[in-house]
Amino acid sequence: MKSIATTVLLMAALAGCSSTAGVDRFQPTRVVSATEALVFPPPGGPAIVAVVERRYRNGIEQDIALRTQSSVPGQNSIKVKFVGPGMEGTNTDKTLSSARLTDSAVIREMRTAVPGIAMARTASYLQNNYGAFSYAVGRSRSGDTCVYGWQQIRSSTDARNTLHNLGVVQMRLRLCDAQQSEQSLLATMYGYTINGSFTGWQWNPYGRPDGANPNLGRPGHPVYPAAAAVDHYAAPLGYEPAPTVRRVSASAPARARVAPARQPARSVAPAASIIPTGPMVPLPPTGSSISGSAPANGRPSAQNQNSMRVPTPDCVGGSNSC
Repeated sequence: MKSIATTVLLMAALAGCSSTAGVDRFQPTRVVSATEALVFPPPGGPAIVAVVERRYRNGIEQDIALRTQSSVPGQNSIKVKFVGPGMEGTNTDKTLSSARLTDSAVIREMRTAVPGIAMARTASYLQNNYGAFSYAVGRSRSGDTCVYGWQQIRSSTDARNTLHNLGVVQMRLRLCDAQQSEQSLLATMYGYTINGSFTGWQWNPYGRPDGANPNLGRPGHPVYPAAAAVDHYAAPLGYEPAPTVRRVSASAPARARVAPARQPARSVAPAASIIPTGPMVPLPPTGSSISGSAPANGRPSAQNQNSMRVPTPDCVGGSNSC
């Protein structure tokens, strides 16, 4: 009887070993789609290739692989870490650290991410929409440019307490490219977008929202149209916009200056068709004209009597020849 019971237990054990049930993954790591990335690069790239996500008891971490065209070993990527309250449904006791960044930690990360490249850290203070950040740049022997950027986003000490403005976002950027410049690669640090947050009012690494600009409505603080703001403030780093040249009419001052001495100044187009682009010079009273010469017959034509004439640069400067 005892041998029969032993045989039954042995058969049950063998049946358990040959079970075809699914495998439970205790390590909470998975590949998610590009639309589930917690950070999006700016419009125009670099494109997201894959996203590997790891969940912890107090946060989430993603390695976002980016399109790479470089001979430098390694993968272009954005590494992002969200530290916050407890995560539900995670089968791990591991936690993410919310400690502040240190130079030694960044140097170790950079050596691993960009092997064999001498990276020089910038000494300038830089800031994007999420706060201050820093970066290092280097070049390979083959001429590839590499940028490694890092940023930690957390609310200020005075705004943070046990119930409000908690949490941390850490971001690392590794970009190497054989064709793009340092400024083009650094534009990703200025243009990336955070796409996610923890639910709950306690988590807010950005701090208190800013109020309205106190200069709104005050004299001496002009507000320009959106197009002008794009031209002057949204240009890539190091970009100097060329002077705006608008072709108004053939009566520009430059043409009046090179015209023959006795040729009458040409009339200006109606004021409604001219778009001012800079400081304006007050016009003379209606009906008056400024000219250095008269028509050959000594009589002003009917067309010129009611039109405004453009003075030459010498006349505007107060020259005695006007």
